[in-house]
Amino acid sequence: MCRLLGILSLNPSVVGGYLLSDPCSLYVQSRVNPARLQSDGWGLGFYESGMLRLVKSERPVYEEFEFFKSVVESLRSNIIVAHIRRASNPRGLPRSMLISVENSQPFGYGNYVFAHNGVIMLPDEMASLLGDWRNKIRGLNDSEVYFWHIIKGIFEGKSLKEALIEFQETLHKVWLENHRKYLDRDRPYIGLNMIFSDGNKLYAYCKYDEERDGRTKSLCYGDQPAMQMVYVTSANKLIVASEKTNAEETWLPIRSGQLLVGEVVGGRVKVSMEEV
Repeated sequence: MCRLLGILSLNPSVVGGYLLSDPCSLYVQSRVNPARLQSDGWGLGFYESGMLRLVKSERPVYEEFEFFKSVVESLRSNIIVAHIRRASNPRGLPRSMLISVENSQPFGYGNYVFAHNGVIMLPDEMASLLGDWRNKIRGLNDSEVYFWHIIKGIFEGKSLKEALIEFQETLHKVWLENHRKYLDRDRPYIGLNMIFSDGNKLYAYCKYDEERDGRTKSLCYGDQPAMQMVYVTSANKLIVASEKTNAEETWLPIRSGQLLVGEVVGGRVKVSMEEV
């Protein structure tokens, strides 16, 4: 169960609390529960002079606090996508093959950046449907297959919402065709939660099985389902996260099946919600 955080802000100086110093900042989430450590890498995606930049590591962020802190404190980007990783392993690979910079998130292509929390149960079968885009896969993270399907859809002219719908339809079809090969699995995915940006807008999509996965609670406060994303917004910022980072602000849920879209319009942050 990875943890995600995305920021869209008119003032880049707001980022420190959510990533570093809040009672349940992304850094705190990495080690607050010894039984659920986020120990398999971390990454930040942000924009400098309009171009996407990624800083990633395969090490636990709680072992690289000074490095993580130095990167966060130097950020002057209006859009940031952050990820701390607890690796999934649907292929049953040795752990050493899963832990690398290539497998750490976020993933990026051009000005698109993407981070995922969940498991794609049949990554090889889904990768086989990517066509030439399959050649761009660099790691063994099932989330990367999800990323390239979304990028493929966008480059075919689809909106993000349309690409998400197509991915889920394809995932369901592949599951029906192949699930008998995998008697140890009983569903095509566990969570499609993701944060995405094109450099102009910030998107957050929440999708999980509320009945099956709703009993596991969030890491810090334990007052929401672990897979239910949340957000807080004002005229000058939008924060989207796997779970709230503080108890002072009014965090609202992003329910399963909802796609949140944030953008700056007329000097103010505007937020809308779509059903997918």
